[in-house]
Amino acid sequence: MKVVKGFEHIVVLIAAITFLFIIMFITIRQAKRLPISYAILILDNHGEKIILPDLRLNFRKYEVAESYAQFYRDMYGQHYKFRVIGIRKEITE
Repeated sequence: MKVVKGFEHIVVLIAAITFLFIIMFITIRQAKRLPISYAILILDNHGEKIILPDLRLNFRKYEVAESYAQFYRDMYGQHYKFRVIGIRKEITE
């Protein structure tokens, strides 16, 4: 009976370790898919891409890019649309 209890503990321990390895693998794979940097894409009323001078458009963090996009939306009103897009390559400025 003690051998069976010990075997049950080993099976549960192996299942828990396997589960943790699978979760780590999925998390690392998802982290590799995330964008390295973010940019603000500016569209006019006709949906065409444009560049407005003197605006910061490249960012390392999504929250900062979204904050600037919201600031630009408030500043320019309905004239332009500002969208945050992810970029998988490094920003070179």
